[in-house]
Amino acid sequence: MARNKAFEPEERLEKAKCLFWQKGYNATSMQDLVETMGLNRGSIYDTYGDKHSLFLQCLRSYTESVFEDYRKLAEEVKSPLKAVEKIIRKAALRTIDEEKTCLGVKSTFELASVDSEVHAILKENTSRLVAVLKDLLKKAQKAGEINGKRDPEMLANFIVSNFTGFWQFYLVYGDSELVQQQAEFLIKSVKK
Repeated sequence: MARNKAFEPEERLEKAKCLFWQKGYNATSMQDLVETMGLNRGSIYDTYGDKHSLFLQCLRSYTESVFEDYRKLAEEVKSPLKAVEKIIRKAALRTIDEEKTCLGVKSTFELASVDSEVHAILKENTSRLVAVLKDLLKKAQKAGEINGKRDPEMLANFIVSNFTGFWQFYLVYGDSELVQQQAEFLIKSVKK
């Protein structure tokens, strides 16, 4: 008969996610995870698998949460262009509010070129966000809110690639006003 866990797995996963987010994958040791999660190694391995499996679960949890935030924003307003604007502003605010590099961006540069599973998670997440934006941009074109001659997919890719720039500039300059100005400039670029 299986024993009930004496801890909440999602709660401990959140602790691991915060640690990976702070230190990165390579700088996080199993001992760091033991101490942060408040679990012994056996409980971690039994519940989440090895460090890599645990990291993948954390990354999936993070990317799903961020995507859901953006998806909900897309549904909050009737105007597709206003939805795009809300998503762009939310990306800028997340950059400032979180005060650290996005776990997805951090993982992209640390692991995506050497870890196919991390790459697959990040690619899927990026593709889903691009698809949401592309759909909104097509609707904005049909509604006459933006130029109908622009390529919605290229524009969606352009928007998402700028989100990484928000993180870079905030990390380098620590200037929230600069990030907000970049977001507003991006919005103006979309409207042209």
